Amino acid sequence: MADSDNSTTLSFVTRRRLLAGTATAVLAWPFQVKSRAAEVRGGSGAPDPALVLCENWEDYHEETLALCREQQRLETHLARTVGFPCAKVRLADGTELTLHSMEGLNDAYSPEIEFEWGRAVAEFGAHQARWDAADAEIGYSRVDELIRQSETAEGVLLDKLPQTAATSIEGILAKLLVILHDGEHWERPDDFPWPHIRSVLDDLVRHHKYRAGDHRQTDRAAAN
Repeated sequence: MADSDNSTTLSFVTRRRLLAGTATAVLAWPFQVKSRAAEVRGGSGAPDPALVLCENWEDYHEETLALCREQQRLETHLARTVGFPCAKVRLADGTELTLHSMEGLNDAYSPEIEFEWGRAVAEFGAHQARWDAADAEIGYSRVDELIRQSETAEGVLLDKLPQTAATSIEGILAKLLVILHDGEHWERPDDFPWPHIRSVLDDLVRHHKYRAGDHRQTDRAAAN
């Protein structure tokens, strides 16, 4: 019965958490970081550093998402036209394995199947060479490197977030949004503390909108 090297197959598949079908819609942002940052910068006061940081994080996050979608497209093309590198090897007991890495092939080696193993190594090498040539032509690995760079920039800003004090309600909302948006990608969004953070965020948004409405009504009354 045929088997497969599942753990090593994953090394060829896009590993980014952002490629899930709903990844780009994990959170319906009720408060747009970039637009609010522009409003604060346009005022007479100094810009909220937390809001500016969150705006920059959002820029990198959107770039990462776009790159991940492109990588997924390229990976799908490679999988269809070349196929993920693999080789079949028959063990001494007659079991046939389909392996997707040299590590898997090395683990399957035994002196009894040395000739068969050598053939499988050559088969895998030829398949890997076809994959590499196609990769070089369409730039799949280059996109993968750009994703890593963008994710690193996201991570640097995220690490700075706890040390960056918000000076406005907009900044506080933006910080919560970034925490929630990033955290839900890594864990189950229905597990603690994500529903609780969403609840606090909703409360703050409602309060902020209510207070903003009160100010507008007061301003209109004063004008009259």
